Amino acid sequence: MKPALWALAFAPIGYIAFQIYLLATGSPHALGGEPGAAVMRLLGNTAWWALILVLAITPLRQWWPALTPLVRARRLVGLWVSAYVVMHLLAYYLLVLGMDVSVLWDDISQKPYAIAGFAATLGLIPLTVTSTRGWMRRLGRDWKRLHRIVYGVAFAAWIHVVWQVRSDYTEAVVFGLILLVLALLRAPTLRLHIHQLFLRN
Repeated sequence: MKPALWALAFAPIGYIAFQIYLLATGSPHALGGEPGAAVMRLLGNTAWWALILVLAITPLRQWWPALTPLVRARRLVGLWVSAYVVMHLLAYYLLVLGMDVSVLWDDISQKPYAIAGFAATLGLIPLTVTSTRGWMRRLGRDWKRLHRIVYGVAFAAWIHVVWQVRSDYTEAVVFGLILLVLALLRAPTLRLHIHQLFLRN
């Protein structure tokens, strides 16, 4: 399971590196007229889908016990979410803003989409730091309570996406619907009914 997850985690990095190579050699590439922004978006989308996978693992495991190994890999996937968010921010700072700290500060303090993205990033910090077994033992029951803020992180990330849309809302709507379904599936009553339905089938 883990080798496959590592390969999957590195696949977007490999794809981006290959596209940058094509760009550098003057060959046709898929980064468009704003390569820096394209790299930033690819990294951000990867972080989003990895976060969706983290949220989906528990309900998937409850319906299909054969997927239990995914639970053991959830921490690894969560760490990759944080890694891709960091790369997303670095791409924004280095490739889009040209390392202009003043512009970065203006964005974070004034632009709604940047504020939402920054809030999501801040929310990931305690989740990443306390993801180890040592922290699970230290926090006890509070560990689960703390890690429920992952839904707040996901919502802030979705707002970050929505507030950047200028015309085509398809991607934002898809993201929002997936997040809504996953949040509803965490509701105890609904989760119980669905679980019983799967057991009957």
